[in-house]
Amino acid sequence: MTYLVNKPVNLFGDFDRVLNNLFDENQKGTRRNPSVDISESKEGYVFEVELPGLSEKDVDVKIKDNKLLISSISEETESKESEKTEENHYLLRERGEFAFSRSFILPKNANTEAINGSFSNGVLKISIEKSPEKQPRSIKIKAA
Repeated sequence: MTYLVNKPVNLFGDFDRVLNNLFDENQKGTRRNPSVDISESKEGYVFEVELPGLSEKDVDVKIKDNKLLISSISEETESKESEKTEENHYLLRERGEFAFSRSFILPKNANTEAINGSFSNGVLKISIEKSPEKQPRSIKIKAA
């Protein structure tokens, strides 16, 4: 017995595919967004960003208006690029320089004064502590 599977018609499927190919971010010198894992514990938040091929000198981390900004910009100039190609004749070159910028809105309880960062094996790890919760305060009322 043969089953026929009816797939819903996606009118925009081909259009989406063309746009994705047009703006393919795997080409040399384009923008790519690194993969990020965000976890929460009782103590705080941890951001782990995959940055293969980069070092701590290539990454800029800032806090601005309760946003965590992580970015990197390639500083390689065309002259350096031409020097490299004159020295080495590539038969295939799939790896290239890239720039990225990611921003994350931090929760209200994130303590932006208590942030630690480390870079190991191509992974940037940023730890942000939580602010201590304010306990309700009891107000004593006196009889007049």
